[in-house]
Amino acid sequence: MVLLTPALRALKRAYPQSRMDLLLRPLVAELMAKHPYVDEVIVDSKEQHRSRLKSLQQVTRSVQQAEFDLAVVLHPTSFRNALIPFLARVPERIGANINGRGILLTETCSNRRDCHEVHRYLQVLELLGIDTKDTSLEFWHTDVDRQAVRQMLTENGIAPNERHIGVNLGTTWQTKRWEVEKFAAALTQVQSIINVPIVLTGHTSDTALGEALQRKVKASVINLIGATTLTQLGALIENCSLYLTCDSGPMHIAAAVGTPTIALFGPTCPARHRPYAEGHCVIEKRVPCRPCYKPTCKLKKSPNLCMTEIKPEDVVETIIQAF
Repeated sequence: MVLLTPALRALKRAYPQSRMDLLLRPLVAELMAKHPYVDEVIVDSKEQHRSRLKSLQQVTRSVQQAEFDLAVVLHPTSFRNALIPFLARVPERIGANINGRGILLTETCSNRRDCHEVHRYLQVLELLGIDTKDTSLEFWHTDVDRQAVRQMLTENGIAPNERHIGVNLGTTWQTKRWEVEKFAAALTQVQSIINVPIVLTGHTSDTALGEALQRKVKASVINLIGATTLTQLGALIENCSLYLTCDSGPMHIAAAVGTPTIALFGPTCPARHRPYAEGHCVIEKRVPCRPCYKPTCKLKKSPNLCMTEIKPEDVVETIIQAF
């Protein structure tokens, strides 16, 4: 959703008087309802519906009733996302031609995988001939979020303007995750060298990871995992002097709020998914099977080799240089 923002902004600038609705999954509906360039969200709750056919009929009906003039299919691969506006009889439908969905669209572009995802979304808009030069990211946290985070940090002993390092342990895929033991070793060494506060960030689903780290780390860390809303998370990351993370959603939030980021990459390709813009660093290891884009590693002898090859000393050296 963060990487979609340049495309959504370009559309809104090109059609400032338009109503722009966003069709999306329930997982991100609350976040995108607050997006500065989105007027309404339409939720496709196929995962929550017993019948996929009925859920398709329901969301198609919602789209048809809105009487859209244009459907911009920004999802790079989903057949369903092209099928819905086709069935809803939206007159103009544009998107990348992949997985046979070109027959559902009125105009298509090729599906590129040799560029960052930000540009992969923007290339669809080139079909409309609109200006896509502004590729900067945004995150839509507020001053209220910033104030809540400031109070949270003060209560945990971090003074205003005091430099500190943010750390994100969680990822959506197990294969993207760096071992907690290595995070602990790296953070212990970092704090022994520069004695800087370390703040753990993340969703409540990362709670166990945070607790495991606190048992293993020989350093003082402030655990704020699950303590923020998603927009407050943006404010919290914005307040960090440096952010350490694997390839994840918070990584993109860090890039959007302008916090220098050190990103650990394994099964995915940094050229497509790195923290966007300048001032960030990627740590990766050359292993023959990457990028595989698999949520589960298929290697038997050395599982998750792409991530296990990243050593604590690699991270420590990079943090010290960046800080």
